[in-house]
Amino acid sequence: MASVTGFDPANSGQEPVNSDGNKVPVGVWGDSNTGVGVFGTSGDPMPNAVTYIRQTAGVYGQGTQGPGPTDFIYGPIPGVIGVSPASVGVAGLSDNFIGVAGVGGPDDDPTAVGVYGLTGGNVGTGVYGESPFGAGTTGNTISGAGVHGTADVGTGVLGENFGEGRDVLPYGVFGSSATGTGVHGVSPASNGTEGITYGDGYGVYGLHFSKDFGGGVFGESVLGSGVEGYSYSQDPDVAAVRGENVHGWAGLFVGNVKITGALSKPGGGFLVDHPGDPENKFLSHSFVESPDMLNVYSGTVTTDDDGNARVRLPDYFETLNGDFRYQLTVIGQFAQVMVSEEIARNEFGVRSDVPHVQVCWQVTGVRQDAWAEAHRIPVEEDKSPAEKGRFLHPELFAHKGAKHRSGRRPAAAGTAALPDDLRQRVEQMLSGLPAAGAAETPDLTELLSETHGWMAQRASAGRARIRERRQRGEQILERLRPPTSSER
Repeated sequence: MASVTGFDPANSGQEPVNSDGNKVPVGVWGDSNTGVGVFGTSGDPMPNAVTYIRQTAGVYGQGTQGPGPTDFIYGPIPGVIGVSPASVGVAGLSDNFIGVAGVGGPDDDPTAVGVYGLTGGNVGTGVYGESPFGAGTTGNTISGAGVHGTADVGTGVLGENFGEGRDVLPYGVFGSSATGTGVHGVSPASNGTEGITYGDGYGVYGLHFSKDFGGGVFGESVLGSGVEGYSYSQDPDVAAVRGENVHGWAGLFVGNVKITGALSKPGGGFLVDHPGDPENKFLSHSFVESPDMLNVYSGTVTTDDDGNARVRLPDYFETLNGDFRYQLTVIGQFAQVMVSEEIARNEFGVRSDVPHVQVCWQVTGVRQDAWAEAHRIPVEEDKSPAEKGRFLHPELFAHKGAKHRSGRRPAAAGTAALPDDLRQRVEQMLSGLPAAGAAETPDLTELLSETHGWMAQRASAGRARIRERRQRGEQILERLRPPTSSER
């Protein structure tokens, strides 16, 4: 049973007009300066018109219990239903407060929804909020989700920002948490979180600005890679994964490391606990460097009664190596030794002028496998125009006014949420450059303490706002709640 039915054009012949006298094509028109624009009830009558429709609301809807009267309503009947095939189902406008307010039911009812929006189109919006200065849509909660978005094939929650300047936070979606995770993404079949940038920035940026243990970006995987990086750039200072630390390790790997390409370095070696004093000392050795891709093989052999010996090399030796070189050293006596037969079929001969001579031997070969043939080391090469005048280690060429090969510094995008004064000092510290007139960069410990204090104050103010809005919501809910039988 419909309480009120309206048609356009109206059967009565009435033609509603606006303040300018223009016709308004509406099915039902309600307008009141002092009372309720439109009021409809269904089912049991409500005495006193529900306290004059909760103090003269623009539109008031009171739902009832039981099955819905239409094909798309099941369960309790909503107080207000708005349906539109091509436009807005329900629209609310307020000059200085809330356009549409919805308050859920009892605290123990997980299905209670304050405002629910449904769209059947492929590009429509279930709930849409717009504001020229403030928040288009705001969600607050004490224990649940402030804003919850669900989609079968589209986007659960979409945030976009097309503004400029620092008048507002430059984020499409901004997440902040005092004790938990600021932004959390989960997907059963694709990426949990994705970031894309079309400017001078990073797809995903993480800043760990704390004295506590942690990192800027953390990746963990059960079966895949913890962190993966890929780059299409041919810039020699760009890498799929790049680390820079002027005070410590640019990369630290706890475990085995596998490299399928060439390794370029100014030096290297091994570092182990000192065999003689492992509790108190380290022992380090340098690599043996060469302009050639050398393999080294060594051993000992003793000549027979005739002063002859055969040295057997690995079966792959001649396949892997070329350009062979030999060294022989006699042990324990004076004798003359020579390579009597060069390497053939992976072995060579040694001869001494007296029998039973122990000989130490060493053979080197230059790699000739497919990878080595395709990637010979350029021993000397000119720097590119972009690299000329810059140095890999400028601190060693300070007398020449050397500049670092890399001029890249990560953008301090993660500091944009900080207040201006604190943000400028943090960015100054991150850049490593003193401010104009300053003798040194800001003290890190002091900045960490101030940032932590600011976050604590921000979290306290946020909790206060949530409690205030909760109280206001409860007041609205109390005004909207139907009177009990004793109150009627």
